[in-house]
Amino acid sequence: MSLTSKPERTWWSRLGRLGPTIIVAAVVLGPGSIVNASRVGCEFGYALLWVVPLAGLLMMGMTVAAMTIGVLDRQTPCQKIAVHFGRPAAWLVGLSLLVAITLFQASNNNAMLMAWDGLMPESNVSVVSPWKAVLGLLLFNVLVIGILLAGKTGLYRRLETGMTLLVGVMLVAFGASMWAASPSLSGIAGGLVPQLPEVSGPTSNATISWLGIAALFATTFSVAGAFFQTYQVREKGWDASELRTGVLDAVVGIGALAAMTMILFITSAAALHGRVDVSELTSATAVASQMEPLFGKWASIIFSVGVFAGAVSSFVVNALIGGVVFVDAIGKPSEFDSAAVRRATVAVLLVGFAIAALASLSGMNLVKFIVVAQSLTVLAFPILAIVLLWHLWSLRSHRISKTLYVSVVAGTAVVFVLSFRTLWSLLH
Repeated sequence: MSLTSKPERTWWSRLGRLGPTIIVAAVVLGPGSIVNASRVGCEFGYALLWVVPLAGLLMMGMTVAAMTIGVLDRQTPCQKIAVHFGRPAAWLVGLSLLVAITLFQASNNNAMLMAWDGLMPESNVSVVSPWKAVLGLLLFNVLVIGILLAGKTGLYRRLETGMTLLVGVMLVAFGASMWAASPSLSGIAGGLVPQLPEVSGPTSNATISWLGIAALFATTFSVAGAFFQTYQVREKGWDASELRTGVLDAVVGIGALAAMTMILFITSAAALHGRVDVSELTSATAVASQMEPLFGKWASIIFSVGVFAGAVSSFVVNALIGGVVFVDAIGKPSEFDSAAVRRATVAVLLVGFAIAALASLSGMNLVKFIVVAQSLTVLAFPILAIVLLWHLWSLRSHRISKTLYVSVVAGTAVVFVLSFRTLWSLLH
């Protein structure tokens, strides 16, 4: 079946239709979600669990909106912006998303280092110098780039298959961790009631606590991931007749993302809160080692396999998002297999690696780096959300549901508040 053909109504074809939302879930459920859910759960217990399903609901609305735009309009968001406001305005959109994606990519690279530490025997970790670790990371990036450039066609189809497999690995790894932690059902129920725990302590610690909360929200409600949906459904060749089924697909895919983030959060709240000071969570090994009383010697391996799968699953797709949208913003063909997209994707991979390498060689705390990098992505989200809202409104002649408009407006308002609050925390 070609990408432009209409899928048959079979169980297998319906499973295949989840490809776009599985890719969104894979890129969003990267190391940022894994590390932040663990850190916030450790610090606040179950109190902020409600943030995850709320962010998931907003993500569903924004994803459906992007899907609607992708199938109803012949123009991509950047193309439409260029026509109505000029090419420089499209550059602004592309650069905003590129900044967010580069920060995500730097986090992915550092998470690979964290996972590698967790998978190595403790006696060998200390003998691996930062330079050797960075060299290994460079070789991994070169391998990914080689695979990316070797295949001339069929990139999207290969990504779908690989991401589905890695999401399954994460589900098994983190599901086993939650089962071993024996979480409190009453604690989970109480955590689903909206509440705002007090963030106290020294200014620097309070700032990191807030950034962790903002990053937790941003890595579940990723406007960049939703924005990319407009390009994915076009690549798949979907049309307006498939929108209703597409909504169900989005609910299932994003629901799986939120569920796995909640699994991580619940595990950390049950295993670490009140037992471990959040300042001690400096690496994947440190996080996993605190779980050893519950999980035994396999704690580090189970957790690190999940982190590794999360990093790999979002590694290529995350860079591809930046490549596709940036190329579209500058007016070049944005088909996934185009040479321009591949070159831009390689550039994102290399810049993300360079930032991560500098952070690692400087001795920076990798967990804090990921928390700050992920929280900073929300600064670019308001522009992307406004573009999606404006583009959706331009298609109002298609009788789009008022509920969808309300959902996107709510999501846009939330990212503006998060962006302002994050900037305030960084400046004070």
